[in-house]
Amino acid sequence: MASVGVFDSGVGGLSVLREIRKLAPDLPIVYLADQEWAPYGERSLDEVRERSVAVVRYLLGRGCDPIVVACNSASAAALHHLRDVFPDKRFVGMEPAVKPAASQSEKGVIGVLATEATFQGELYASVLDRHANGTEVVAQACPGLAAAVEALGPDHRDTIGLLETYVAPLRAAGVDTIVLGCTHYPFLMPAIRRLAGAGVRVIDPAPAVARQAIRMIGDEYQAGGDAAFATTGDAEAFSGQITSLLGDVAQPETVDIGGRMGEIRVVQGDLTAQAVAAIVNAANDTLQHGGGVAAAIARAGGPAIRRESDEWIRDHGRVPTGHAAVTTAGAMPADHVIHVVGPIFQQDQDNEYLLRTAVAAALEAAADIGAKSIAFPAISAGIYGYPVAEATAVLADEVVDWTGRHPHSLEEIRLVGFSTEVAEHFQSGLRAARAR
Repeated sequence: MASVGVFDSGVGGLSVLREIRKLAPDLPIVYLADQEWAPYGERSLDEVRERSVAVVRYLLGRGCDPIVVACNSASAAALHHLRDVFPDKRFVGMEPAVKPAASQSEKGVIGVLATEATFQGELYASVLDRHANGTEVVAQACPGLAAAVEALGPDHRDTIGLLETYVAPLRAAGVDTIVLGCTHYPFLMPAIRRLAGAGVRVIDPAPAVARQAIRMIGDEYQAGGDAAFATTGDAEAFSGQITSLLGDVAQPETVDIGGRMGEIRVVQGDLTAQAVAAIVNAANDTLQHGGGVAAAIARAGGPAIRRESDEWIRDHGRVPTGHAAVTTAGAMPADHVIHVVGPIFQQDQDNEYLLRTAVAAALEAAADIGAKSIAFPAISAGIYGYPVAEATAVLADEVVDWTGRHPHSLEEIRLVGFSTEVAEHFQSGLRAARAR
C-alpha cells in the first residue's frame, strides 16, 4: 500500500502520529514537520491554505494516500480547499471535539483551547453550529503556546506559565470539560489537568482522528512499514524533538517543498519604512514625477535618491514603459529602489497588460539584484489615474501569478497600502487571485 502522509507545522502532529501507531505500529507513514513556517496558528488563513497545498503536493510526490492534516489550524483553513484542489485524494482532518465534550459536560459549560486561526476558520463555526446543542462554549485563543512547545518543550517553565494564563479564564468560567483544539497541546496534558483542577475532563481528538485514518485505509493495510520523518527546518533539532516527545530515535531529513519562497502579505503603513531589500517606486520615464509615493521616497532616502536617479538617466537614458531601473535607497531600511514606469490610465489602451508588465519588471529586477524581499505600493493608482480597486486587483493577481512561475526567486512580497482603504483593496485582490 501507499504510505500515509501526516503533516503539521511542527511537532504537534506527532501527537496524532503517536495515536496512529498505537493502532497500527507497522503502518508505513511519512511525517512532514513544516517547521520553516511554524506555527500555522499565528498566520493568516490565506497563508495557511496556500502553504498546505504546497505541503500536500510534496507528500503526494512521496506516494502518500491518505493524508492526515494533523494540525487544527491547517484543517480549519485548508481542509475543504485541499479536497477541492485534490478531488481524487483522501484527507483526514482535525476538528475540535465539541460534540463529545457537549455530550459529556454535566454543567453544560465547556472550554476550547486553540489557536486564533482555528477559531477564525469555517470548520470551527460549523462544528459549533452542528454540535454545541445549547452548550455554553468558552473559546480561549492561546497565542504563542504552540510556538513555546515547539521551541522550548512542553515542560519548560515559560511554556507552563503561558499555559496557566490561558487555562485560568476557563477555570473562572466554571467549565467542566476542556477540548484541546491544537495538536501541540496533548503534550501539555498533565499540566492542563493540574491547572484545570479536579473533576475537569480534558478531551484530546487525536485518538478519534487516528481511528478514522485506520478506517479509511481499511483492507489496504499491509504490515511491515515504518515511519519516515522530514522537516523544512533543522533536521538535527527535529530529531531531538522526536526523541523527547515520542521516545523514538529517528533520522529526519531536511526537505525543500517548493513553497517557501514568494510569501505574499498585505500591510498598511509607510512604504519607505518597510524593512525589505527593495521598494518599488512608480516613476515616469525620467524617474521623476510629483506623486506622493515618489515624494516620500525622495524625502526618506535623502539626496542619494535624486543623485542616483539622475546618474542612472544620464548613463542609460529614459526608461521605457513597463521597464525598471534600480538605484540605492539612501537612508531607508531597504537597500534599493526599483523605479518602474507604470502606465498612465487611458481608455484607448490595454491598461491591465501594461500594469502587469510593469509589476513583472519590478519583480524580475528584484530577482536580478538578489533581493529576497520587496514592497509594492498601488502602482499607477492616484497620479496615474488607474482606479485604485482595479489597480490593486491587477497588481495582486500578477504578483501571485509571477511567484507561481518563479517559486524560488523571492521570499517575501509586501503589498503596502498607505491607507486602510488601499490595504483593504489589496487584501480583496489577493484573496481573489489566490482563489483562481
